[in-house]
Amino acid sequence: MKIFDAVRYGTDYLIDYIKEARLEAELLLSFALGVDREYILINRDKELSSDVVKRYIDILEMRKNGMPYQYIVGKKHFMGLMFNVSPSVLIPRNDTEVLVEEALKRLKNGDTVLDIGTGSGAIAVSIAKYKDVKVYAVDISNEALEIAQKNAAINDVSDKVIFMKSDLFSSLPRDVKFDLIVSNPPYIRSCDINGLQEEVKKEPLIALDGGEDGLMFYRRIVKDSVNYIKYCGFMVFEVGYDQANDVKSLLLNGGYSDIEVVKDLQGIERVVIGKRLSKEELH
Repeated sequence: MKIFDAVRYGTDYLIDYIKEARLEAELLLSFALGVDREYILINRDKELSSDVVKRYIDILEMRKNGMPYQYIVGKKHFMGLMFNVSPSVLIPRNDTEVLVEEALKRLKNGDTVLDIGTGSGAIAVSIAKYKDVKVYAVDISNEALEIAQKNAAINDVSDKVIFMKSDLFSSLPRDVKFDLIVSNPPYIRSCDINGLQEEVKKEPLIALDGGEDGLMFYRRIVKDSVNYIKYCGFMVFEVGYDQANDVKSLLLNGGYSDIEVVKDLQGIERVVIGKRLSKEELH
């Protein structure tokens, strides 16, 4: 089988399941070959070995069955950086770049940041890469923390990010106070999990399920954050498409003011930001 034939075969194989079937067929073949896409485009008549063809067909089968492209190739670009991903972590979304950008706007060099539910480390690593700050990144999953540490290393910020296994704040030292807390917590309602796209259902449930109303982790984080955030520090949340008002109320009732809501590129209210009340305002 030649490269041209393999691309056509892959396109036909995926056409009923994948939106950009030809593009993914080319990318998956380049992954199977260990080359970039340009090689595929300029070597259309090159004959493929039987081993490569078998590997390619196996990869196409995985993709057809809903395995996300990013998990197959093990990589995802985010904030101009490259991250390793696996089924142990949520795949970083482009929408989450808005969360990182809003956090960066509110940080000064020398600040201390907490990333809750770090997953692949995309948020923590990106913040550390683009700002001279110290970042604590916590997650309850050992597998996620292992991947996040590797991502810090490949992006040269291992000296700026402290990774800890923690159920939200549980393992953090009580004497550390943060200038900014950022989180993209699980926020899908439990009853909606079964209705998700097959690709999304391949991602870790622990990173998706936000409880009965999707707000379980926001409540816990806001409630406990007062012991860890500095007066006038910032809380920056990513939220689901219909959760901005609910999260805004949680922040207002939890000792935060100056609430801002920021839309993503699709016009969806995606990020909610609150400022911790000052000592004078609280007393």
